Amino acid sequence: MTLPCALKCLCFMAIHWRPLVVEAQFDPYFAKGASGIVQLFEWRFADIEAECLRYLGPNKFGAVQVAPVNEVRIMTNRSWHEWYEPVSYRIAGRSGDEMQFRSMVQACNGAGVRVFVEVVLNHMAGGSGPVRGTGGSVAYPDSRSYPEAPYSAADFHDACAIIDEGDPHEVRNCQVDNLPDLNQGLARVRQRMVDFMNKLIAMGVAGFYVQAAKYMWPHDLKAIYNKLENLSTTAGYARGSRPFIYQDVQDMGSGGTRKSEYTPMGFVTEYRFAFDIGDIMFKRKPFHYMVNLGTRLGYIPREKSIVFVDDPALQRLSDSVENPKIVTFRNKRLYGIALAFILAHRYGTPRIMSSFDYKHSNSGPPSDATGKISPVVVDGNDQCAGGWICEHRWNVVKKMMKFRAAVLGQPVINWVDNGQNQVAFCRGKVGFVAFNAEISISMKANLFTCLKPGTYCDIVSGKVDGGKCSGTSVTVDVDGRADIFISSKLNEPFIALLASEKIA
Repeated sequence: MTLPCALKCLCFMAIHWRPLVVEAQFDPYFAKGASGIVQLFEWRFADIEAECLRYLGPNKFGAVQVAPVNEVRIMTNRSWHEWYEPVSYRIAGRSGDEMQFRSMVQACNGAGVRVFVEVVLNHMAGGSGPVRGTGGSVAYPDSRSYPEAPYSAADFHDACAIIDEGDPHEVRNCQVDNLPDLNQGLARVRQRMVDFMNKLIAMGVAGFYVQAAKYMWPHDLKAIYNKLENLSTTAGYARGSRPFIYQDVQDMGSGGTRKSEYTPMGFVTEYRFAFDIGDIMFKRKPFHYMVNLGTRLGYIPREKSIVFVDDPALQRLSDSVENPKIVTFRNKRLYGIALAFILAHRYGTPRIMSSFDYKHSNSGPPSDATGKISPVVVDGNDQCAGGWICEHRWNVVKKMMKFRAAVLGQPVINWVDNGQNQVAFCRGKVGFVAFNAEISISMKANLFTCLKPGTYCDIVSGKVDGGKCSGTSVTVDVDGRADIFISSKLNEPFIALLASEKIA
């Protein structure tokens, strides 16, 4: 079909005004030397703001992922599921109001920490009868009426249940549980989502985590992403910067959706890593398995992958079975090993879960009797209290974030292992790590470290102070080799050496 000249000219101008492609959505805009994402799950905006300033920025975390910020359904038991049942696109959730959100984004940007917002685009709140939202709005799920969005019954797919997870049409056109499934194929539906996301961009947000992306057609998501505005120049982003996109796609190889369908549009969650590292920590697979970490294991290419040890849903999956599949904060020693590995390796962009404790799988965050979320309390040891776990503040994470910052861009080379659960590798000629995940066997080996001759301080067990190491020191000989000893009884059975931590 031939386009009229005027229309062709308008299309040409639009291409130069705002790109109609999504290839530029792969930059998370981390500050220099920073990396990784911290998921501050269900924190208040005021607490996130404080954490960006006092901890995330100084410790070189690249970004914070915040829970959905829009108005959601108030559940009787104030479950964590509440955050995933939208009532409107007003910024009026449990974390705070629009003014508090703006303040948080500005503060985090000022601290060099990017803000990524989790967005729920697949569906709206379920329930029966009128349901009330956290901002005072009322919605009617039975008739699919959400006046404050606004959505009516004509904006949703026909009601149907997903029976066959292998059928992509069912997966993307039917309901998850009892949640009315929005029809993103309609331009008016997409526009309401775009308006909401553009509002967040104007406030300084750097990107979005698209929840339940696997339940939406890739071409519909692409149409949404293409209409997003460039990032705010007043927030410090270069002109023409596109929002960073990463998408929730749980593809274990047997369902009706494929990770590869979504990688052309942004980063994608690599769930297989979480299950594999869980299998390794619980001794169902040897650590040696990770020698092929990457596409050789069927993973997403590292430059488009989000990797994590656990997330809110996976944590609770692990709690629901006698033989846990996922390692969580309840297995602190194993979780520390897994976190250290994910930060030491080059594969993917790591996302660190920051949890709260819970008694039941549906429990929400620490709250008072009225349902108001409790402030995050930091004790004298720089750790969280009051029901907040704050894995991102654990010493192992802080130490390995230092390691990761030093080796950014360096390849993984000289991998060696014992065929089971003792592994070691270099990050270029800048860093060396060794892990002993055996149950009762100490690691005792002479290994090539890729480092220059000298004595180095292990940053896991200590630090350099006055030219001396407060922890374990390792001597590298003229051939770059060192005797490595790691007891299997240690709470942190691994070492990390950096070229910059040479003491002699």
